[in-house]
Amino acid sequence: MNRIAALVVAAFLVLVAAGSGAAQYDYRQPQVQAAAPAVQTQIKTAITHAGFAASGSAMGYVEQHLGHTLNCLEGSKGKNFNQSWGNVCEGQGNGILTDLKAASGGAAYMVLAEGADSLAVAGTKSKNLDEAKNAAKGVAALLTIISDNLK
Repeated sequence: MNRIAALVVAAFLVLVAAGSGAAQYDYRQPQVQAAAPAVQTQIKTAITHAGFAASGSAMGYVEQHLGHTLNCLEGSKGKNFNQSWGNVCEGQGNGILTDLKAASGGAAYMVLAEGADSLAVAGTKSKNLDEAKNAAKGVAALLTIISDNLK
């Protein structure tokens, strides 16, 4: 199993676990304060572009939109930030990974955000259209979990 496929399977397992009701026995749900709007705005922009990538039919298109997503995840100071893809989250914050750490309750979702980042990196480096599209689907799924649960 190649790296992208393994990451997509991991993302799927996280989705299954998130929807399995595993937390139903914990009646003391933590109170999470509102996350900075910048994080949610960036996440929604990244999900949109991951969706564009997932539905693309040409490698250049998929790479471009997955690159937009990666740039939103890492921000302009991120190690994988690439200005040639464009910064569709410019002015929305400092990057999802950076702003999520600072958001109240955001640290709980860092493993998902880091997984999305790894998938986005792998997808942008892939030369296989289906692998890149599957990476984009995994990124969108992980970011959706964060968006839906981050208050």
